[in-house]
Amino acid sequence: MHKQALLLAATSHAAKVSELRQRLERTESELGEVKVRLQEKQGAATEVKALRKSLGEAEEKVVQEQADRKKLKARVKEVQQELQDAVKKCKALEHDVSVQGTELAKARQSAEAAQNEAQAALQEIQEAKKIAAGAFADSPRSVSDAVEFYRDEGGGSTEKLFWLQYAVPEPPMSFTDQLKQLVELHRVAELAMKDLIIRLWPAEAIPGSYFGLVRRMVNACPRLDVVKRSACIEGARMAFARCKMWWAKMNAVEVARGPPEGKEHRTPERYFADVIEGSRLAAAECGQDIIFE
Repeated sequence: MHKQALLLAATSHAAKVSELRQRLERTESELGEVKVRLQEKQGAATEVKALRKSLGEAEEKVVQEQADRKKLKARVKEVQQELQDAVKKCKALEHDVSVQGTELAKARQSAEAAQNEAQAALQEIQEAKKIAAGAFADSPRSVSDAVEFYRDEGGGSTEKLFWLQYAVPEPPMSFTDQLKQLVELHRVAELAMKDLIIRLWPAEAIPGSYFGLVRRMVNACPRLDVVKRSACIEGARMAFARCKMWWAKMNAVEVARGPPEGKEHRTPERYFADVIEGSRLAAAECGQDIIFE
């Protein structure tokens, strides 16, 4: 019984041991699998870690690329703005060049016109010099006569002061002084002509230009003949009128035609000395304000 019990116990124990071995084997197998899985997991963790590291590096690169992209975009915008500004400047420069070209053309035209005007002015100056040479030819003699005239004149008139400043001329006389002298002579001549015209044409208006004065003076000689004849008529009229005061029946026409018949020796010239004093008295009463044509 005891042996059977031991045998049963041993069998039971062996079975348990076998079961334990099986369990141990399964456990070892599972442990091996776990180890494999653990190793696989450890490898995966390493890969994950590597992947995470790569991912971090990739994210850093992406961030850096995004920053670089932003910088690039900003730079592109700056370049575009610079390009737009450059285009505007180029257009402005083209406009300025066009305007400058137009202004240059106008300036050239103005320069050509100015050159032509300068040449014309030079020709006028040369002609004026020729004219002035003729106009100033008499200037030294006129200045000398004017200085001599005003030196003996009393007072301190403007004319006297003007001419006496040339009493001791300093050769060569400047063009300005010569022109001043010519203008003064012109002024004096104008006054003299106006005064003479007033006397010769008392009822007519004075010409308003120097040329008009000169043209009027051209007719001065014929006018002087008219004035002389008018004065003679006015004097004779006064003389005949006074004679008629004494001899009312006197016929002035017959007296003017000549002496009575048979007394041809009585020429007017024989009585000039006798009537000169009376003629002066009669002339004093003549108005001389009427021109007898």
